[in-house]
Amino acid sequence: QEERADAMRARLLQATLEQIAEEGWNQTSTQKICKRAGVSRGAQTHHFPTKESLLLAAVSEIVARYQRELDSTTIGGSADGRQLEKLFDTLWDACFEGNLLTCWLEVMVAARTDQSIRPEIQRTDTNALAAMRGLGEKAAPNSGTTGMNSGDLVELTVYLLRGMVVQGGIHPEDEERQRLFRVWKTLVLAAR
Repeated sequence: QEERADAMRARLLQATLEQIAEEGWNQTSTQKICKRAGVSRGAQTHHFPTKESLLLAAVSEIVARYQRELDSTTIGGSADGRQLEKLFDTLWDACFEGNLLTCWLEVMVAARTDQSIRPEIQRTDTNALAAMRGLGEKAAPNSGTTGMNSGDLVELTVYLLRGMVVQGGIHPEDEERQRLFRVWKTLVLAAR
């Protein structure tokens, strides 16, 4: 029975992520999620009593998946910046393969005006950024000669990628995004 409950919970979370990616945060309803997941409304409320609890659980799933993708990358210090470049490429892949960052951005925009979810989104984002900064510092320990902090560079890269995901909603041409990201990497790695 516990396995069935876990499977139902996973279906609900996946359906929530898909619904957010397709229609946005504001258009996502528990009715649409239940239909997509093939779950009754009663079963949904048993696992997630409110819409907010379901959506926040989906947000936690987004961050956990993103973190697993990053953690799967072996990062170790390197004087020539290859590990930092590898981390940047991993961040790129995590942003543009699948819909994780699209969902996360929908949630961040919703949190701007929704006081009920803002504290949780803010805490989750702060923790995720701290983890990514830590990976940057591990990938390219600061040499002290350039004054550029690797954690700062990774955080700036995350912000750049978030902007590129938003821009992709209007200009979906992937080649231009890739070209601009190569320019960014060249600038950052040359300055190190």
